[in-house]
Amino acid sequence: FFTMLGTLVQGRVSLDGACVNASKMALQIAVTYGNQRRQFADHTGQETVLLDYQRHQRRLIPRIATTYAQNFAHDVLLRKFDGVFGGSDDSDDSRQDLETLAASLKPLSTWFALDTLQEAREACGGQGFLAENRLVGLRADLDIYVTFEGDNNVLLQLVAKRLLTDFGKKFKKASPAELAKFALGQTADRALSSSGLRRLGQNVTDMGSTARAVAHLRDASTQRELLADRVETMVAHLATELQSAAKAGRAEEAFNERQSELIEAAIAHAELLQWEAFTAGLDTIQDADTKAVLTWVRDLFGLGLVEKSMAWYLIYGRLSAQRAQAVTRYVDRLIARLRPHAQDLVDAFGYGPEHLRAEIATGVEQARQDEARAYFADSSRRFPLKE
Repeated sequence: FFTMLGTLVQGRVSLDGACVNASKMALQIAVTYGNQRRQFADHTGQETVLLDYQRHQRRLIPRIATTYAQNFAHDVLLRKFDGVFGGSDDSDDSRQDLETLAASLKPLSTWFALDTLQEAREACGGQGFLAENRLVGLRADLDIYVTFEGDNNVLLQLVAKRLLTDFGKKFKKASPAELAKFALGQTADRALSSSGLRRLGQNVTDMGSTARAVAHLRDASTQRELLADRVETMVAHLATELQSAAKAGRAEEAFNERQSELIEAAIAHAELLQWEAFTAGLDTIQDADTKAVLTWVRDLFGLGLVEKSMAWYLIYGRLSAQRAQAVTRYVDRLIARLRPHAQDLVDAFGYGPEHLRAEIATGVEQARQDEARAYFADSSRRFPLKE
């Protein structure tokens, strides 16, 4: 069955790219509108643009970070695709890697595109629901993508199966001493985490300072360690349980019972691939200022993944409560730091009005706002309020 699914890899590459582009367009429309539409007066009597509200920033800016990560990951997928089908790297292992990579990225990008289109639509209020602004139409067009060329949940099971296979190969030729060392390491790691010693060590290192906790978390190696550790722990745990079940003659039942965990492990693996692609992409950027901003974007993506799975990191003792709080605080700081760059980040996607074809992304809202403010300013001068 999975071999049959593998023949659809070319379509998955296209779907992944199409959904990344749809997310870009949705965010460019929503951020442009959010930078122009004003709502509610501040203490000076001037109405505030929507994107200056913290909640509006939380809705859109982390999605910009994810879109950049998915774009870098799609570039990796395209290069792998070109290597296999162009003939420069057409080995059996390369084909399997391509199939697994496409099966990893397509579910995340298709689900994310639908979620982003919906959030962008809501962020634009009633304007987002108008057909002339495209968001509703784009979402309707992309809805089928979650099942087209392979249902997302089935594809992620394919990825999980590959992860388990690779895990098994890793220890197939291992000596008894190596296996014993791995088992001892797993036991020690569980003991360290469950006893709270790992979290205690973090608290001692931070010594009550959020700044120290943040300095540790924004380090790229720390982010990768957190993301990779989650994948490796989940896969090792599943492999051990499934192996025990197989010896007991209940392999199929155990696989079905752990299906949700398998899919979660595959999603965590795909997210790690996106983070790694983003980080590798940063090394290709020459302009120092651009690289600095995109590093913040990468940090927002990576720590956003940690924040999303915070329950896991706390349960398994990977983070102390203090560092868990530091993650959310630093995510908020990164969002505020990226607020002035939001328009530049979405404009860098390269879409003009002829591509977006959304009325609210043409600058008409800015013109309307300027006209309204000029009218009220003129009215105030001509007809001042009497005390």
